[in-house]
Amino acid sequence: MTDSDDPVPDRSLLLRTLRPVLALISADAVTCDVTAAYVWGINAYPWGTRVTRTRLHVAVPTGVRGVCRQAVTAHRERIPDADRTLVEAVRVTTPTRTACDVAARAPSLFAATARLDSFLARGLVSRAQLSRAVCGAGPRERFQRLSSALRLASEHSQSPAESHLRVLLSLAHLPTATPQCPVPTVEGTLHANLGWPEFRVALEYDSAEHHSGRGALIRDEWRYAVMRDEGWSVLSISPHDLRRRPDRLLARIAGELTARGWRCTEEQRRNVERAIRRCGRGSPHPFRGG
Repeated sequence: MTDSDDPVPDRSLLLRTLRPVLALISADAVTCDVTAAYVWGINAYPWGTRVTRTRLHVAVPTGVRGVCRQAVTAHRERIPDADRTLVEAVRVTTPTRTACDVAARAPSLFAATARLDSFLARGLVSRAQLSRAVCGAGPRERFQRLSSALRLASEHSQSPAESHLRVLLSLAHLPTATPQCPVPTVEGTLHANLGWPEFRVALEYDSAEHHSGRGALIRDEWRYAVMRDEGWSVLSISPHDLRRRPDRLLARIAGELTARGWRCTEEQRRNVERAIRRCGRGSPHPFRGG
């Protein structure tokens, strides 16, 4: 993996920057929020942000003055001892506290779920730890956002786009898809990004960064052909489908599931149609707040 492929390429530099900053602010200051997530190897900053060139998020006890606003975004709260730890001599919120903070403050349910997925997929937290933390999440709005995101979260998600797809399907009241769905074939067990084994329908997200090379395209074509030989329908999803026309994407998926045997009630059908119309009007959307 090259530095450009690393989701947190400036982690070591960030830690070296944090040590003197925390010491200058307060003996009780703690790295938190998206800065803490970066320390744990999760990049929750907007795309293209250089973490060492933006404000550091630090939890600062009430009463501490003189925090440099040009360098630090101060969160006025004292972090309990149980929610803090040390990483290379830098005070940081624990993975569980960090995951809950960045999910609760995410701009949308899509982003909140993707952030929890990242922590779960890396093994930094468990569902049990998150469940306990959510129970004591505090304000109602924070509790509701975390509860909804945790219900949808999966340790099997391999990208934010997969997380966004799962949330979109849930909001559309479509059947629950299996992340990294196993597809038994004569070539061994393959895994689709998302799938419905009972209907033999697979969703594959073809991102530009992972499917741009000729070798990757050939490999994907082979995988899709093998799955189709086993009687599976493979729907290839592009970034354009997810970003620009989620309504058409939902209609396409609903149509394929119906053709493959999904039988929904009249109420479910109306829910799906309403969700498709909402997406057609621009909301909800995987890459907008909401």
